[in-house]
Amino acid sequence: MKTLLLFTLLFFFFIPSPHAQIKYSNDIIKTGAEQTEKYIDRLKGKKVGLVANQTSIIRDTHLLDSLLNRGINVVKVFGPEHGFRGNASNGTEVGDEKDAKTGVEIVSLYGKEKETYSRRSKRH
Repeated sequence: MKTLLLFTLLFFFFIPSPHAQIKYSNDIIKTGAEQTEKYIDRLKGKKVGLVANQTSIIRDTHLLDSLLNRGINVVKVFGPEHGFRGNASNGTEVGDEKDAKTGVEIVSLYGKEKETYSRRSKRH
C-alpha cells in the first residue's frame, strides 16, 4: 500500500498539469515596432509617415525618435485622440501641429474636422 501511495504521489508531482505554463528559452514578446531588423532597411531612403500615439514605444524611446535616430526620413505623423505624445486631455480638440521635440509635422486624426487628409493638404 505504501508503494502505491508513493508511486501516486510521485506520479502527480512529476507529471505537469495540463494547465501548467510551458517555458521557452525565447519567452520575450516583442511588439512589431521593436522588431526593427525586419523593416528598417525598407524605410531607408524613403519619405515615411507614421500613424502613432504615445504608446508607440521601442523600449523607453518613442517610435518616431527611434526612427529619426536611425536616419529614417519621417516627414509626417498622423496622431489620434489625446495628441501624438499623449499630452492632450480626454475630449480636448487636437489640431495639426509640429512635434516640439523633433519638428516633424503632426496631422491630427481627431477632432471636429472630418475632411480627408488629401483635401486638407491641398489647402495648405
